[in-house]
Amino acid sequence: MVEAIKGAHGSVTFVLGAGASRSVSYAGNTDVPSPLDRDFFDLLQRLEPQEKDEAAVGWVLEKILRLPFEYRRSLERAFYTLHMRSYLRRKLTGAVDKTEEEAVVSHFARAIVALLRKAHGTQACKNHERLLQGLGRNDAVISFNYDLVVERALRQYAEMNNVPFVPGIYHLDPKEHPVSHFPKILKLHGSVNWRMKDDQLQVRTTAWDNFDDTPGYRSSGEGTRFPIFLPFWDKQVTRQPWLWLWQKAHQQLKKTEFIIVWGFSMATTDVKARELFNISIPDGGARRRLCVIDPSQATRDRWRELLPSAQYWEYDNIKGFLSAPPPWWWNESLQ
Repeated sequence: MVEAIKGAHGSVTFVLGAGASRSVSYAGNTDVPSPLDRDFFDLLQRLEPQEKDEAAVGWVLEKILRLPFEYRRSLERAFYTLHMRSYLRRKLTGAVDKTEEEAVVSHFARAIVALLRKAHGTQACKNHERLLQGLGRNDAVISFNYDLVVERALRQYAEMNNVPFVPGIYHLDPKEHPVSHFPKILKLHGSVNWRMKDDQLQVRTTAWDNFDDTPGYRSSGEGTRFPIFLPFWDKQVTRQPWLWLWQKAHQQLKKTEFIIVWGFSMATTDVKARELFNISIPDGGARRRLCVIDPSQATRDRWRELLPSAQYWEYDNIKGFLSAPPPWWWNESLQ
């Protein structure tokens, strides 16, 4: 069993955002990289007909053309506006038909999945592999991404340690037992290989071999219920089935000593994510070690402000971290 942190007595938690998926090792293999908020619609227009869900992508692009130009620079702002309009229209008029709201949610969800499928396919990221190998059951990957980058990166490590693929790696059900010698994968905004059934989150993937067969990016949902959190005006993280998952992240952050943030901007509009860290680490990060990997100085400053008492390291990119990590980081893959 590889030890990720030499001499560490506390647990290790990775926090991954869209920037981490954008920085995958195979990013240069396509002209459609993993999307960020600011370029989502530009990338969506690059999809060829055979690569996209034509009805969903066409619907989204048609709607966005009706909004002011600046909305094309933010998936969150565009989705929020369109969803809020349809929601308020129903509430103010007293209508009961949710068809318009459901169309906004389902078409955006399917468009996102189509773009992620093109960006990632069945490829595995060497950067994620090097970063995540060696984590154990006390460690975790908290991801705000819908994609399967983490799962594919951990596959080889799991097979080397005879860890089967089971739904328990996601900790969706409090009755499931932890997976021995394997980190928790806590996907707080959902995942493209999950589905919603009877108010429960279920995992579609059944084995590590599934990741060889197809990309696995499915827009499984109906109405306004999808197993991914779109940029809703109100993310219902205090309701099941999401509450247990966020509680699990809270418990993990309370005990973790090493926090490595890669590509999660902690936007000022993401109030619930910010409060998760405020509540879970109320001492300003005292006795913690924080490392932030992000090209944006503003992002690095937000994290530094959030945890001012933590010992702190920062990097512009993942290559900088892997080539000259902090002195407390030790990974066998770097030797």
